[in-house]
Amino acid sequence: MKTITHEATLFWYDGPQVFEARDAIGGHYVAVAVEQPPGVSRHVVVGLPPVELHRLRAGALDLRACLVEAGAEEWHLTPVDADLAEPVPLDLQAGSLEETGLLPDEGFFLHPDSPDESTLVESRARNRLVMELAAEPPEAATEHRIRLDTYLEILGEVQTLVRHAYRSAWRKLSKDYRGMLDQDTGPMLDVVVPASGGSFRVLLEATQAPNLIGESELARALRRVDALFEEVGEPDRALATVREHRGHFAGSYLRLLRVLAERETSLRYSWAEPSADGASHRSVTSAEADRLVHVLSEVSNLSTESVELVGDFEKFNRASGLWGLLTEAGKVQGRIRDGGPSLDGLEVGGRYRFSCVEEIDRTEGTGRERRTLYLEGHDPV
Repeated sequence: MKTITHEATLFWYDGPQVFEARDAIGGHYVAVAVEQPPGVSRHVVVGLPPVELHRLRAGALDLRACLVEAGAEEWHLTPVDADLAEPVPLDLQAGSLEETGLLPDEGFFLHPDSPDESTLVESRARNRLVMELAAEPPEAATEHRIRLDTYLEILGEVQTLVRHAYRSAWRKLSKDYRGMLDQDTGPMLDVVVPASGGSFRVLLEATQAPNLIGESELARALRRVDALFEEVGEPDRALATVREHRGHFAGSYLRLLRVLAERETSLRYSWAEPSADGASHRSVTSAEADRLVHVLSEVSNLSTESVELVGDFEKFNRASGLWGLLTEAGKVQGRIRDGGPSLDGLEVGGRYRFSCVEEIDRTEGTGRERRTLYLEGHDPV
């Protein structure tokens, strides 16, 4: 009798409800728990091409539709031990699976989160905040691999998102407390495990050590990231949340979603700090990312931030539109757009309030950011 071996649990609820398996020659299968007759636990098992299994894992394929198509010609029904330690024998069934009443309801998509607290274990072992990323790109359908440019782009966009989340949270703190924090290393993450088995997983660790009670300032930023990913399946609610965080933080979130949509890659993450009781988990499928990109791209000025400066007017270059203001934090430079407010009549050394919009330009390939302040208006102080 043909048997299959458990490969990975895809959905767990009081037991392995959906799992992936292989046969002796490498064939791919998916097994779904059913109760038929009531009180008797068995699994429907169908064979799947690797590409379809990838789409199912990535949350891009309805589970019922997957079973209907795959079980039209051949399907199996078999009891499964909860620990899945032994090979599972397959009992071939006659007829069409669709007519049996064993199928799940329509609209069930896998949306996997980390099934255990390994992130918390790593965090405590390393005594650092730890973040684990797991990507599901198309090239992982048949073997454990990810394109180098996809790998680098996702890591870069995640770091950028965390950096802007850190800056957004930093502005809410008191001035005295802000002065105690290191903005250079505070939001930074280091890769400590480049790739591990299963979905393409990367383990990141906070560059900065936690304080004496095991708390990391980076956690404040990651809670903001969690808020954006909380409603990925509900575009209207997600839009409202992103609008609350409009600015460079929201803009970096949109760029990450755009990368996932363009690369047809699903992403999930978990993070924990040593003092936490548990890890935080969030995920987004490539289909969800694509829907959100279309919704968020319609919002004007989503990624710009308003900046107000007070200082002494230093210079203005009429040809380039470049101006300078000496503030308490030091010299600040910006530009005037074509058709922007005139600086004629301002006195060098005079004190003014400049209302500006800060925009970020990114260098292709490196992801480096260049901030530019554009003057919107000014008043004497």
